[in-house]
Amino acid sequence: MDNMNDSQKIEELLHHFRMEQKEFAEKCGILPDTISNIKRGKQGISKRVMLRVLKSFPSVNKQWLLDGEEPMLKNSVNKSIIENSNGNFQQGQHINDIKTFEVTITELQKGFQKIIETKDEQIKEKDEQIKQLIEIIKNKLIS
Repeated sequence: MDNMNDSQKIEELLHHFRMEQKEFAEKCGILPDTISNIKRGKQGISKRVMLRVLKSFPSVNKQWLLDGEEPMLKNSVNKSIIENSNGNFQQGQHINDIKTFEVTITELQKGFQKIIETKDEQIKEKDEQIKQLIEIIKNKLIS
């Protein structure tokens, strides 16, 4: 496989982690314009960006970010299998070992927890607004 350029690497990361540019940039602590510029080929992945990506996504292979060589994730197996419709196994796309899978699950759990906390806050705010509206209605009915 030919080495990937920086734009392709960013696309692959966004796809793998199922993130939009802005969300990815925020998680890494970099400007969304930086990701956009890399994707458009206006700049490459700088050392600063690389370090932030590696810190934010510890499962990403540093060597892959540097030269685009497989595998993208640490602890990936070079040979992988996918199950076909007959239940037979064939060589196919890379799958990750248990350790990388656990890291991914942990990242997902953290993401879901953040979503739940945000939604809880929104519910509390809406409950407060409802209480205020009930008071306004009561006061209007009494007057």
